[in-house]
This record gives sequence, C-alpha cells and structure tokens, in this order.
Amino acid sequence: MIRSRFVRSVALTLSVTFALSCASDIAPTAPIMAPTTAQDGLIGDLLGVVTGLLGSVLKVIVGVVAPRDVYAVKWAPSHVNQARSVSGYIGYGGGTLSIPGSDFTITFPRGALSTTTKITIISDGSGYVSYDMYPHGITFSTPVIVTQQLRNTSVYGTSKAWNSFGAYFPQDLLDLSGLLKASETTTTTIYAAPSGGVPAVQTWQLKHFSRYMLASG
Repeated sequence: MIRSRFVRSVALTLSVTFALSCASDIAPTAPIMAPTTAQDGLIGDLLGVVTGLLGSVLKVIVGVVAPRDVYAVKWAPSHVNQARSVSGYIGYGGGTLSIPGSDFTITFPRGALSTTTKITIISDGSGYVSYDMYPHGITFSTPVIVTQQLRNTSVYGTSKAWNSFGAYFPQDLLDLSGLLKASETTTTTIYAAPSGGVPAVQTWQLKHFSRYMLASG
C-alpha cells in the first residue's frame, strides 16, 4: 500500500551514550536533532528529522514484510565508488552514526537498544547504494532511522525517485544488477529539498539489521 501525506516535522535531541570506536570514514557524531515517535500506535508516523536537511514530506511508502521484486539503485557519476565504514558503541540512550561520503546517517532513538552494542555500517564500493549493517540479526525495540540523501544517486531528478525505498536482504548478494528479490521493504518517507518540491531525501525505518539498499520497483 502506498499513501501520501503532508505532516509536521518534529525533532527531539537524543543524548548520545556511546564510546568512540575506529572508523575508516568518520567517527560517530555528537548529539544531533534526531527522530521521535508520534504516539498513536502507527509505525508510519515515526518521522526521520535532521534539522536543516529535510523539507516537507512528499510521500510515505509503507513497508511490506513479504518478498518483492526490486531493482537496486546505482550511484550517479558524481559519486566516488569506494568502500566506506563507520563504527561506534550505541547504548540505551541512543546515538547517531554517519558516512558523509555516502550521504548516509543512521539514528538510534532512546531505548532502541537495551544494552551497549558495537554497531558497524559499511557502504560498499559496488556502485550501488547498498549497506551492510552489523551485527547481523540484531533487532530493535524502537525502529532506527536511516537518512539517505538522493542528490548523488541515479534516481535524483527522475520519476523513479518517487517510487524508491529502502529494501532488506537477509544476506550479501554478489551481483546487484537486474531484478532482485527483496525479503521486505522499509517504511520510507520521501522529503523535498528545502528549496523546492523535488524528492531529495529519504528516511527508512529499520527494525533489524543485515543488508539494506536503495531500491525501486
């Protein structure tokens, strides 16, 4: 099911209680303006908000826990394809990890994890917008939010941006070309650029870890 709506962005500063670990791209950030939950029982109302980055909501694509045929989205020629990673310890208080070279941020709301856990995110050098997230199989009490900018992806400025979303795969895939079978899709919110109505940023709601990618279909 696909539904569109305009909503009001809400932001809550989360305290960050993780110890710094090594990262090949950038270390975990200090506290930032991060998502909060609209307390009405609907997972579609969990909003990803990054101050100064997101414009108005253009569309919400509700995730489906069922196999689905999708196409992996490539990076645009403006993106330098190389492996990048970030690691950090995230505890009950939550926190944020970023990979600026991949226009990627992941935010852990307070209470998403009950114990302090080492989190590692790897943006691979395949040429596709795809990420390995460790530890594989970990689940979250509250969904975590990925913020993915579209400006350096192949769908930016095209009609495909309106039907692109986060997709989950239970294991690594060696070949991301052609039609792929996603195990499930994430609830994805598409935001406009602050200066206009072009789809420019997405947020994905993740309930567990393995491999995710920007997909269309």
